Amino acid sequence: MKSLSRTTMLVLVGATLLLGAGCATTPKSNDEFSRIADAADRLAVSSKPLVMPAERLHALLTDGDPANDPFLISVCAPGDYAKAHIKGSINIPRGAFWKPANVAKLPPKDKLIVAYCYTGTGAIGPVTALNMMGYNAIQLQWGTMGWSKNDAALGPASRFPESQQDYPVDKAPAAAAVSWAHPYIATGNNELADILIARGNAVEAADTSVSMTAEAVQDLFTDNNPNNDPFVVDTRKPEDYAKGHIKGAINITPGTLYQPGSLANLPLGRRIVIVDYNGQTAVGMSYILAMMGYNARGLQYGMMGWTRNDALIAQWPRFPADQKDYPIVTAR
Repeated sequence: MKSLSRTTMLVLVGATLLLGAGCATTPKSNDEFSRIADAADRLAVSSKPLVMPAERLHALLTDGDPANDPFLISVCAPGDYAKAHIKGSINIPRGAFWKPANVAKLPPKDKLIVAYCYTGTGAIGPVTALNMMGYNAIQLQWGTMGWSKNDAALGPASRFPESQQDYPVDKAPAAAAVSWAHPYIATGNNELADILIARGNAVEAADTSVSMTAEAVQDLFTDNNPNNDPFVVDTRKPEDYAKGHIKGAINITPGTLYQPGSLANLPLGRRIVIVDYNGQTAVGMSYILAMMGYNARGLQYGMMGWTRNDALIAQWPRFPADQKDYPIVTAR
């Protein structure tokens, strides 16, 4: 079994009215935006792992001790769940994850929840929010793609890209930051959990992906229309950012992303793309930022999907060469 150290380090990691640009304001401690930001910040600095490798989940399910079996949630579409899923999983699809009937299916907060999707990015947003609500939740690394070689479990997704991109990187530091006011959100709820559920429903109802492929980001940068260029936030360690990053990207580490000084750097109304090493946590960050009212996306597969330069993904390996093939339940 692989060491878990690489994976556990991955954590280092409804209408919305947007206020206009201007000097950053100190958020009121009791406004909904700040309450979400504060909860996200507490989780970010806790170093709690948000991603679990397939080997660890398989070990829990096969150790002969049902008491430590996690509560499994597939967030895949119902039709794909019916075709193939991990034995014992329930299905709470992403688009309906925060509906009252589905929230009611969640186990007690001390029970380990393992959620999974197709490729390892669809479950990280709900998992992050669940932890902010006090649940003990984690995402299965690489989703069903990393669990089984059976393509029936992949739905519309494809396996690890065979032809990776090799887009340009830059070593120049970002320009001086401009301060922005933060978004204003008002769900009318008093409890943090209810605010998160309401905002989660709003994000899901928008029917907009919280991830972008490297190709889509590069297309925006090269379409000769600077007005639609995304604002890129690179969350890798400063020393890795210095080795090379997407041109124009600013560097904000996960442990400070949700603090007022960092949030003031995020422009309102402009598409924001969050970048990490391999995409496993960036989408979770973008999901929470979307809950907070930002137009945020995570870069699918992170710098691993943007460049072939291994120095830029640090200690993280590229897509696993020793892919697992653990059992799944398939339709009969």
